[in-house]
Amino acid sequence: MYHSTAQTISGRVKETRGIGIENATVTLLNITDSTVVKYGVSNKEGYFELNNLSSGIFKIKISCLGYHTQLLKDIKFDGSSVKLTDIILGTKDKELQEVTVEAKKPLLERKVDRLIFNLNKTIMANGASLFEALQVAPLLIVSENSISMVGKGSMGVMVNEKIINLGGTDLVNYLKTFRSENIEKIEIITTPPAKYEAQGNGGLINIVLKKNESLGWRGSVSSTYYQNTYGSYNNNLALFFRSKKVNSSLTFNQSNYRSIIKESVDITGRPNEILSNEQRLGSSPGLQAGLSIDYELNKHNNIGLIYNISDNKSNTSFSNNYSFITGNTLDSVLNTTGKFSRPLFTQTFNLYHDLKLDSNGKKLSSSVNFFTNTPEMKNDFVSEAENTYASIRNNNFSKYNIWSFQSDLTLPYKWAKIETGIKLANFNNNANVEYYNYIQEDFLLDETRSNKFNYAENNLAAYFSMESELSKKWTAKAGLRYEYTMMDGYSPTLDQRNKGNYGALFPTAYIVYKANEVHTFSLNYSRRINRPSLNSLNPFAYYTNIYTYSTGNALLLPSYSNNIEINYLYKGMFSFTVFTQHTSDIISNLTTVNGPIVVTSRGNFLTQDNLGAYLSFNRSLFKWWDNSISASFSYASPKSKIDAINTPNGTAASFSINNSFKATNSLSFYLNYSQNLPSTDRNVYSYSQRSLRTGARIKLFNNNLIISPAFFIGTVNKYEIRFVDFVQTVKTDYNYKTFNLGITYSFGRSKVSGNNKDIRFDEKRRAQQ
Repeated sequence: MYHSTAQTISGRVKETRGIGIENATVTLLNITDSTVVKYGVSNKEGYFELNNLSSGIFKIKISCLGYHTQLLKDIKFDGSSVKLTDIILGTKDKELQEVTVEAKKPLLERKVDRLIFNLNKTIMANGASLFEALQVAPLLIVSENSISMVGKGSMGVMVNEKIINLGGTDLVNYLKTFRSENIEKIEIITTPPAKYEAQGNGGLINIVLKKNESLGWRGSVSSTYYQNTYGSYNNNLALFFRSKKVNSSLTFNQSNYRSIIKESVDITGRPNEILSNEQRLGSSPGLQAGLSIDYELNKHNNIGLIYNISDNKSNTSFSNNYSFITGNTLDSVLNTTGKFSRPLFTQTFNLYHDLKLDSNGKKLSSSVNFFTNTPEMKNDFVSEAENTYASIRNNNFSKYNIWSFQSDLTLPYKWAKIETGIKLANFNNNANVEYYNYIQEDFLLDETRSNKFNYAENNLAAYFSMESELSKKWTAKAGLRYEYTMMDGYSPTLDQRNKGNYGALFPTAYIVYKANEVHTFSLNYSRRINRPSLNSLNPFAYYTNIYTYSTGNALLLPSYSNNIEINYLYKGMFSFTVFTQHTSDIISNLTTVNGPIVVTSRGNFLTQDNLGAYLSFNRSLFKWWDNSISASFSYASPKSKIDAINTPNGTAASFSINNSFKATNSLSFYLNYSQNLPSTDRNVYSYSQRSLRTGARIKLFNNNLIISPAFFIGTVNKYEIRFVDFVQTVKTDYNYKTFNLGITYSFGRSKVSGNNKDIRFDEKRRAQQ
């Protein structure tokens, strides 16, 4: 606190809630011509003092970023000290903040390893959720169940470089807790650098939140109702708190999704054909909670923890019939009815420490991560045919434990930015597949169809990367990551063990040439790995009826891909990419038919080369109309290691058109259309698919209450899996006609941000596949 002396004017600047405002500018002005006489800055508690003043009558102007300016007139100073009453500054309308800073940025920017989408340049910048904002970002495909990247498929999502360890609807629900006015930009990373896991080939997106030091708390509560054949709902509560030492968030989610799915799987093109139809009625209640706390020990050290817990259940009743046809004549029919349940309890724990080595950005970050997952799949069914009756119980119990340790060192210099680090990860999965026959009013274990399988895996990784601005026009980045894997699979039932190890280098390289403000070119290369999911390594069978089952393969190997991209950006609104990809040892399914028996197994059967391009156009056509168009095209040339799989060359293409309309400051609409054209990838031919999504956002009570009605319609999903001797045609109707009504109410200080720590724990995804 300042202590006033002679010839001083002192006081305190506070918020409306009574908290002192730091770094407020206090300017003493001449009463006649407003010339500056003296100025000062408030301290951490909001106190200020202007010294060595002459007598006179003055004006005092008090200003601070994010607050309304206050002007005090006719301040009489006679040479003795004057202590002013507390000066209260009200916060500005959040819609008007930071416009000056963002106005100079283009909508799209090309950095050395990512494409930047500046959300503040769009209608979605205020009053939308992060989930809604992602729908207008380039190269992204967003639905109520998933988020993927054009030409890449599934991908990872980060917030402030922290990987979000959620997937599917859980991820979508989490993203809905963020408001678009707190988002600075969205980074689309089609080629992840060496810092990130080499696992997968789906790319990453990073959500960058606006930096602010506002203290206090904020929260939001939301509820969404979905109506198609059945009604479903999803409720969210999010609370965020920030003080000088503590930054935390607490989230809750409760939901229940009900569905009806109709599916047919036909095996044709052989003398004995099998036609099947199935209907599934499902209910998926779930509870999730998350806690995140960051504590500043001192100006150099931060510690924190992140804990997520979920308890989800999936209950499905199903009925199917299989028609066996020989020479156009119906031979027999198998009818099956049953119930499937899958309770799933998961926990994720992250503990981290950040050490700031100096004031120039040098930093050492370390973390320990733990994940446990206990899915319990229970499938009871009865199969009936002429002279055939069987009542079966097929259980699949698993327990996944995954832990990892990582340490990352960041060393920024004037001539380059260096990043290096290590990571250790351990996987354990204990699986127990049980097959019971109902005999004499009791279920008896069939040990020939049951199995216990234990799998352990250790991964060691180290990386180094360097980024340098070679000149005003050229920027380059290169990195190298090494990963070494040791695996051990053991079946106590068969007394069979499979052990192995492998190591590989994963280089990445990028170069960007910015010719001028209009044209930017870039080139990048990466090598990636796709390891098998833990569940797919269990070799024993899981049945859907007495004649149909699927198996894993303990001998599965990872697949590897080499990727090259050439990118062009025009005027910050048009992006064009040409890519080529070579993938070897692709893990794919093989279906074999022996009489009525249909078996699906897995193996490293395929190799494929891809050549393609994708483009995006994003622009504000008018102040009230934002438009984005994206399209992709690729040519695939697959080859099979076995004769049974038919692998013709083929093409794939898709496009989407997204429109946002701003009617008033409180009312906006959107209309989005997307279509996948008929395509061939590997040995799968997919029919055309279309979807249409439209909705509105109604903002009330200073944007604190948002009502979001929406309507979505999509087509039936149909594709053919082509083998040499037959074709397996799958047609699935997910009842894609849905009306949604969402209501979100926000309270507290809108500028308070929760804890968003850089934690990378990609390994857990392999336990969720």
